[in-house]
Amino acid sequence: MAKNIKNILIVASLITLAVGWRIINHDFQFAPNLELITVASVLAALIIGWKAAIIVPITSIILSDLIIGNSSIFVFTWGAFAIIGLGALLLKKLNDMPKSQIAYSFGFAIASSFLFFAITNFGVWAQGWYPATWAGLVDCFTMAIPFYRTMLIGNIIIVPAAVSVWQLVKARQTAKNLVVDTLVR
Repeated sequence: MAKNIKNILIVASLITLAVGWRIINHDFQFAPNLELITVASVLAALIIGWKAAIIVPITSIILSDLIIGNSSIFVFTWGAFAIIGLGALLLKKLNDMPKSQIAYSFGFAIASSFLFFAITNFGVWAQGWYPATWAGLVDCFTMAIPFYRTMLIGNIIIVPAAVSVWQLVKARQTAKNLVVDTLVR
């Protein structure tokens, strides 16, 4: 029961962080397309598992879209974040290998940024915002590079930093448990 409450609080906190940042960033334009939904999804996957890896990104994007709005590409946006959340489960397999998990989180940050860029911009092109030609597709992707750059740089910094903090918290908890177990015996 206590674990369920803890997990609910973690999920709620991650959603609040992602939604709050998305709204603040939308209103003040600190860094267009710098989002925290990816890092929230990764942490949800690492700490809790697959259900949270889906619930956190989808709930975050839906709640923030209800407040700031979205365009007709919402299916592509929501789908990309759901795939990223599920992809984060690959990092969870490395929970007991801190150095590997941190190292792979850099690759995950790059891959998830590219995946989001490819899916959402294909959606923009497919919905007719650019001509339905090869040149139109190339133009669509070319025009989106500045947004991709911000997301990529942000994810390369924030995702490994969050994974590192997660690993530090785990190590501290493990050390604490070892001390308590030793004292109790």
